[in-house]
Amino acid sequence: MTDLAERICAEMSSLEFVDCSYPMLSSWGVRDEDVLIHSLGCSAWNELGSELGFMAVTECPVPMTHGADIRADSTWFSRTQRTPEVLIEFERFDGTDRGQRKLDEKLCNLLEASVRWGDAPSVLILSAWNKGIVSAPNKEVFAQRCRQGFKSSVGAQVPPLRNTAVLFSRFIFEIECSGTLLLKQIRCERLM
Repeated sequence: MTDLAERICAEMSSLEFVDCSYPMLSSWGVRDEDVLIHSLGCSAWNELGSELGFMAVTECPVPMTHGADIRADSTWFSRTQRTPEVLIEFERFDGTDRGQRKLDEKLCNLLEASVRWGDAPSVLILSAWNKGIVSAPNKEVFAQRCRQGFKSSVGAQVPPLRNTAVLFSRFIFEIECSGTLLLKQIRCERLM
């Protein structure tokens, strides 16, 4: 398996990697307090990037060519090319329309960040986490956004993606009797 997107999906389609690296998420239990789950999720993504041979950076700002400040939750740099190869956003999803819009906003950040990095990233990952049973996000909206592009908040055109894989990942937590959350399932699939 030489395709990077396939390698990432293989690692993030089971609990094995997270179990070994961040057992607080999957076996110890974690409270949904402040941004703890976000911090742990970003750390897990960074750890995977490191294990796959990249230099992984949290909250790495993208170059300012126009518009707002964008910081991907995790950016994996190629050690040989010295450019970002993977950009990741890790976001809470509550199953509501508002939650869908928030995920779409994060996808737009990834798409705009990719443009600002000169289309260097070969993989963009929108990773959502939820607790309990919630409705699934509308992935077709995400795929359409990638195929059509959009206008940023400052009116700059972000073109459709070419030659970039887009993955959608879900971390699904169950609520334990004690009130802690345990990661019970991870899904990862290719949108584009």
